[in-house]
Amino acid sequence: MNQLLVMLGGQPIAWLKYNRWTAMFAMVLLCCWRWTGMNILYYMAGLKSIPGELYEAAEIDGAGAVQKFLHVGWPLLKPTTIYVLTISIYAGLSMFTESLMIFGTNNSPKNYGLTIVGYLYRYGFERVDKFGFASAVGLVLLAGAMVITVAQLYITGTIGRRKEA
Repeated sequence: MNQLLVMLGGQPIAWLKYNRWTAMFAMVLLCCWRWTGMNILYYMAGLKSIPGELYEAAEIDGAGAVQKFLHVGWPLLKPTTIYVLTISIYAGLSMFTESLMIFGTNNSPKNYGLTIVGYLYRYGFERVDKFGFASAVGLVLLAGAMVITVAQLYITGTIGRRKEA
């Protein structure tokens, strides 16, 4: 990125050292790069599982490509979307490797790359006298993940609402 900035006449940026926004941007970019391919595979599998007859019926009814996707494909991809959303939330909550890869250590400058799992690791394994505190952090992480997941499943209608017959 710095090479591109220099080629365009700008100054190189210390992405990971002095600015929390650029450090966070680097971590988010890495996570997106890491998980996008897998999520695309999930959606491709979901699209392949939709019977072609449904698209043919929509085409006979006069639906265009966008209408076929919005009224046939997207509703039938709801289970795939819920799954991808759920595992993406878990991946976001369990970020540790990304920070370790970018900063080379669990101690990033000014803790810009510190994640909750990195915090747990710091107190559970780097400072072994704080193992109980790390256990409490882990339980809070578990409770938070459960609350977020149940809320997400309720909002998407997967749980908590009765199906109309």
